[in-house]
Amino acid sequence: MATTTLLQRHAGEGETIAEAIRDCLDYGKDPEKTESGKYISAYECDPATVADEFLLAKASYAAMTGREQKKENNVLCYQIRQSFYPGEITPKEANRIGYELAMRWTKGRHAFIVTTHTDKQHIHCHIYYNSTTLDCTRKFRNFWGSTWAIRRMNDKLCLEHGLSIVENPKPSRDHYGTWLGNKKQPSFQEQIRIAIDAALEEKPKDFEELLKKLEAAG
Repeated sequence: MATTTLLQRHAGEGETIAEAIRDCLDYGKDPEKTESGKYISAYECDPATVADEFLLAKASYAAMTGREQKKENNVLCYQIRQSFYPGEITPKEANRIGYELAMRWTKGRHAFIVTTHTDKQHIHCHIYYNSTTLDCTRKFRNFWGSTWAIRRMNDKLCLEHGLSIVENPKPSRDHYGTWLGNKKQPSFQEQIRIAIDAALEEKPKDFEELLKKLEAAG
């Protein structure tokens, strides 16, 4: 079973764009979570300098287009969280599938990095892609239903690789549907606990920022 969540990264109160980008990318690249960087892959960027490369693309975008956005509306990068059922996949396979998902979703128009974390019982990927395109002429436009769209794309990809998926997701207490086969679905309370734990791992500065992260996670 693989689930996905699409998040947006903005600069927080008192935080610069550079700090915001480095903060989320450093979390994804954490050596303790990626086995010393063993499970990191990237497209059109270098994992060692990815934050600077994302920033350079944004500077080029501003210079080329003359467009500026208000801080609160400026999405710096997008993050896809992709979680797999425990014991169903190896870290190497997870990273490869995460890379495939990122490539299909961005259509190769955005630089991205895929970091696979092995510090939890369930292997999961953090996929970060620059909101600015590679040619620095436009930005990714999130759309209504994007979360649903990426889940469908992820389901198709997982089925292609013989992995289980979540069937018949519903916008209710059974939001994530039933686990394929006899795998028991977490309770609604358990889903909330998992979401809170994931948000706290990103070390929000205050309760308001925590709420924003939870809201972004749906």
